[in-house]
Amino acid sequence: MKTMKTRPEMVAFSILALSLLPMSTGATAATIPGLMKQFTGVSAETAELSVTIPSFTMAVFIVISSFIIKKIGTKKIVLTGTGLTTLGAIVSMAAPNISFLLAGRALMGIGIGLFNALCISLIDRLYSGQKRERLLGFQNTFQGLGAAGGALAVGLILMVANWKMAFGFYLISIPLFLLYLIFVPEIKFDDEDVQDAQKTDSKVPLTSKFQFGYYWIVLFIVMVFYMTVNVKLPSYILNNNFGSLAVGSSAVVILSIGTIIGGSIYGMVYAVSKQFTLLLSIFIEAVSVFAISAAGSSLTCLIGAFGVGFSFGLFIPFIFSKGLSFVPQKYSNDATTILMVSTNSANFLCPYVSKLINVGGTDHSLFFTAGIIATVVCIVELAKILANNKPRISRQTI
Repeated sequence: MKTMKTRPEMVAFSILALSLLPMSTGATAATIPGLMKQFTGVSAETAELSVTIPSFTMAVFIVISSFIIKKIGTKKIVLTGTGLTTLGAIVSMAAPNISFLLAGRALMGIGIGLFNALCISLIDRLYSGQKRERLLGFQNTFQGLGAAGGALAVGLILMVANWKMAFGFYLISIPLFLLYLIFVPEIKFDDEDVQDAQKTDSKVPLTSKFQFGYYWIVLFIVMVFYMTVNVKLPSYILNNNFGSLAVGSSAVVILSIGTIIGGSIYGMVYAVSKQFTLLLSIFIEAVSVFAISAAGSSLTCLIGAFGVGFSFGLFIPFIFSKGLSFVPQKYSNDATTILMVSTNSANFLCPYVSKLINVGGTDHSLFFTAGIIATVVCIVELAKILANNKPRISRQTI
C-alpha cells in the first residue's frame, strides 16, 4: 500500500498498540472488595460479573464485527471500537450503581470486540515473510504488556484512589484512537490486487479446511490450560501454604512476563525451529504444568507459571500464522475471527473443562491431568510433522 511508505514504523506500532486491551479485561478483579463495600447487597456472583462481562460481549462482537467490517471498512470499525471502549471506561468510573457499572463494562467489551480480530488480520494483510512472523510475535507481546500493565496500573490506582478510578486504565483507548486515526490508512480485505492475485484460488481446499480445524482444536486445548493456570495458580499457592496471596498474585504477573518474553523472541525462535515451533511450545507448557503439579514450594510454581506464559507467547502467533496460511488473504479477517472464537470459547468454558478433566478433585490432580493431555497433544503434533516429512520413494530410486 502506497500510504504505508510515509511512516511504516508508526503504522505497525499503531496496529500493535491495539493489542494492549484484549487481554486486560480481567485486570480489574481487585476492585471487587471495594465494589461490594460501596454497593451493599450486591452478591459475590454479580460483583464477579463486572470482571467477566466484557469477555462475553467481546466474544459476541468479534463475530459481529466480521460482518460490519465489510460494510463500513477497517478504519471506522477500529475508531468506533476504541471510542466505545473510552465511553465504557467513563461510564464505569462514574457508575452510581451496579447496573450502570455492568453496562459500562459491557460497552467496553463491545468496543474491544469490534477491533479484536483486526489486531492479527491487519498484520497478515499488510506484511509477509519474516517481518510478518516477527510482528505476530510482537502482537502477543503487546497482549502480555496489556495484561501485566493493566493489573499493575489497577493495583497502583487502588492504593491512592477510589476503586472506580481503577477503570481509568482503559482510557488508554484515547491515545490508541488518535494513533490509528493519524497513522493507519483504510485497509480493505477485498482490494482489487488481492482479488486478481487469487481469482484462480478463491476456494479453500478440503485438506486446508482440515488443517485449519486441527489448529483450531489445538488452540482451544492449550488455551484452556493457559487459563487454568492463570485462574487456579494463586489459590493453589495459598492453599498449599507455599506463600501468601501476594505471592499467588505475583505468579499471574510472572505468567504475563513469560508471555511478553516469548512473544518478543518468537520471530527468532521460529527462524530456527520452523515447523517444530508448536511442538516446542506445547512441550514447554506440558513440562511447566507438570512442574506446578509436583511443586513443593512457591519458587517451582513461579517457574512453572513463567514457562506456561512463555509457551503462550510462542504458540499463539504460530497457530494464527499457520491457520491464516490455509485461507486466501482476503478472507484472513474471517479466519482470524474463527480462531478467536476458539480462544474466547476456551476462556468461557475453562471452569467447566477443568472440572470435567479433574478426576482427582484437587488442583494438584487438575494440573497433572492437564500435563498428560498436553503431552498427548505433543505426540499428535510430532506424528503430524513426521507424516508430513515422510520421504516419498519413487520407483526410479529402487
